[in-house]
Amino acid sequence: MEFRFLGTSAGEQYPGLWCTCDNCEKARRLGGRNIRSNTFAYVAPNILIDLPPGATNQMTRFGLRLPDIEHILFTHSHEDHLDPFYLRWRERDPSVPLPPPRTAIGPRFSEAKPLNIYCNEAIYQQLANPSWGFRDYAFRLVQLHLVRAFERYDVKSFAFVPLCAHHGGSHEIALNYILEKEGKRLLYALDTGWPLPVTYEAIRRHTYDLVVVEGTFGYGADVEEHLNLDKVERLRRLFLEDGLIKEETPFYVSHICPHHTPVHDEIAPLYAKKGITIAYDGLTVDV
Repeated sequence: MEFRFLGTSAGEQYPGLWCTCDNCEKARRLGGRNIRSNTFAYVAPNILIDLPPGATNQMTRFGLRLPDIEHILFTHSHEDHLDPFYLRWRERDPSVPLPPPRTAIGPRFSEAKPLNIYCNEAIYQQLANPSWGFRDYAFRLVQLHLVRAFERYDVKSFAFVPLCAHHGGSHEIALNYILEKEGKRLLYALDTGWPLPVTYEAIRRHTYDLVVVEGTFGYGADVEEHLNLDKVERLRRLFLEDGLIKEETPFYVSHICPHHTPVHDEIAPLYAKKGITIAYDGLTVDV
């Protein structure tokens, strides 16, 4: 399984869009791996997890193309994980021939692969609602799939189980994912706080070849709906104690906020000693 981090920041990005704190300014000066865009991920050859603002620029930066994507697994509806703007530009009037006449107007004048979107109730209702302005034919090659937590879904070359994340409050049931592909199993756990008891029961039924968790608040806040790095360490110890991973199992942290998390060049070496890899934009993992 080839997994790639296409973005690794929390909502405000790193450096923060409007912030000039010490961490944000240091990231601007250093550049490179210290610059983070909104979190999303790629599983080769045709799967995305989330589609945030700036996704296409990040994909182009790392040699990927949105037209090659056939499956998107959404975690939840927050704006740093879902930008429906991108779906609007799949639109193509089927009455216009290909190649189009010079008088034709539209965002796409080529064939497209069908796109399958897997999402919770909140996103399903948002994307299916005509008030969002999508014309009917914009979705002729998009299939919305409403998925339920803890049910298994088998999709051609991969399978997944959505998990109920500790995130989203009363507004929606945010999702994390167990994804199986090519004989390997990935746990993708963000956005979320400490796993809910029912979720951990589902997690502990398996062992994992790759674990990706969030570390939103770094050395800072201890809140219910996100993790900080202290909780990340505790979670890895729990996984080891329960036999879900081995010491050598790749264990990555993404969705990183700048305000209590040092820049990548400083924090990554510290956590590497603890068996935890701080991810960066563009990092590819083969398991």
